[in-house]
Amino acid sequence: MKVASLLPVIGESRRANLSRDIHHASLQIVAAARDSSLAVLSALGMAGFSLCKGCDAMVVFVPDGDELTCVYNAGDRGAYFIGMRVSRLSSPSAVARAARSGSRIVADDRDARLIPGDRCGIALPMCDATGRVHGIVYWSTTRETLDNTDVMADTVDLAAMAYILACERESDRSSATFDALTGLHAPRAFRAVLSETIAKRLEASSPISLWFIDTDHFKTVNDQFGHAVGDSVLQRIASLLQASLPCPHDIAARNGGDEFCALLWRTHKSQAFFRAEEFCRAVRAHDFLTGIAMTVSIGVATFPDDAASASELLEAADAAMYHSKRQGRDRVSFRSHAGIYQTVTQTP
Repeated sequence: MKVASLLPVIGESRRANLSRDIHHASLQIVAAARDSSLAVLSALGMAGFSLCKGCDAMVVFVPDGDELTCVYNAGDRGAYFIGMRVSRLSSPSAVARAARSGSRIVADDRDARLIPGDRCGIALPMCDATGRVHGIVYWSTTRETLDNTDVMADTVDLAAMAYILACERESDRSSATFDALTGLHAPRAFRAVLSETIAKRLEASSPISLWFIDTDHFKTVNDQFGHAVGDSVLQRIASLLQASLPCPHDIAARNGGDEFCALLWRTHKSQAFFRAEEFCRAVRAHDFLTGIAMTVSIGVATFPDDAASASELLEAADAAMYHSKRQGRDRVSFRSHAGIYQTVTQTP
């Protein structure tokens, strides 16, 4: 963003303040792209209210077929617009006209205004390098005019790049089948496989067991040796986990952070429990080259004994894992038919 070209001929003090606000807004928007698309829109909203003092509402629409859907709002007057749908093809509103034209539209008549009470509004498209519209930002005020609209337009251009980048990252993460660090299944992919496996189980007679695994005191490794060593520990645990699942239908996953899951096909709870004990012993005996004895806490749950769906099975195994942690870690827990958790402490 070229700050100097955006600033009108105004008092030096006001010019300096506006230049500072533009610079701060730019940094916030770019930084938000590393977080999420929603964070980018939030940073854009704060930038708009800072750069245009009269602006008191912002809503953002994204194309959805022949319609535009509101995905974000800021300001009291825009508080009820989430989920609102506007026809891209026929609506006279400023947001629809901006989507059709790919250019700035000023809401200069009653039909074009979007929010009740608007006296002035402006719709600015967020476009990529090819001119494709990815979103429409509508800013408005109850005052007669909006100040610094050129600055706001350039801010939206900057936000468009950050928003598109954030959306691409989110799409990559959501569609990833394997975790980049460990090579195990990613959480979303694992849950999809678990749901599909349970659906198949409904037509068969074999059980499905699940391990929910937490690495004990993993924060200590990161704090003492740094994240590179911590990543190495997670990779080694992933390798041990994979080695403990010889059946080709069994699947290991990284649930996130230092948590793992494993699906054990055609495995009764007692078998899953004994195999989990073996995995616990393998982790305890392994030399992670840190000088710290690593252990894991495991929860075991079995479908259909403990749950009627994939989500319930994950919750049951997770609850059993937390019971292991509460009992002192380095152990395996499961819930009995009587609803009582049973635990076995691991020994060297």
